[in-house]
Amino acid sequence: MLDKIRPVHAFALACLALALGVAVGLGLGDLDNQFRESGIVTYTSAALLALTAAMSLRIGRLRRAGAGWSWRDPRIVWLAIGLGFIWLALDDLAQIHENLDRLLHRLAGIEETPLTDRLDDLIILAYGLIGAGVMWACRSELRRFPQMLGWLGIGAALLVLQVALDMLLNDASWVMSLGISGRPDLAHDLGEIAEESIKLLAEAAFLSAFIKARRGLAG
Repeated sequence: MLDKIRPVHAFALACLALALGVAVGLGLGDLDNQFRESGIVTYTSAALLALTAAMSLRIGRLRRAGAGWSWRDPRIVWLAIGLGFIWLALDDLAQIHENLDRLLHRLAGIEETPLTDRLDDLIILAYGLIGAGVMWACRSELRRFPQMLGWLGIGAALLVLQVALDMLLNDASWVMSLGISGRPDLAHDLGEIAEESIKLLAEAAFLSAFIKARRGLAG
């Protein structure tokens, strides 16, 4: 089944979830209802991340099939990447970085402010930097799959954009610049939808990268 997935399927799933999320929100009279935690978008995000993990593990199984394990084995690269995406999927479902943000506030005994509320955004950015570090360390293996590098670049750019928008949403003053200060709730809802949409598209791009790498292998 994994071998039949194409990039168009990844983006179709993301776009379908976004359309359903907006439709359900309109029906409920709460536009961003399905773009908050435990909504359609959360489960779609976890599914895309889980598929990316499965694709990475699949590539690892195909690389040097039948060879014994060693620390220089290229399968270690794909196993590490796969486990990283599994963690991200669990983070989405269990809201790990959001809960860590709240825990840090409690341990430090500080009130949540627009500034300190950006801690969870920094945690997401840290995830991205760790992922980039792992891929840089494994660049000799990844260079064997040049067809995936463009998609990885697109996913990384979208991830940075998503984190920047998330940080912006923590400060209500951004609404004033949109010229709709009379409808702050609507502005916030639209911002939330934009942020989650970018996140899903980034995840679809990452999945597409691994699909391309899988197709680059014979068989």
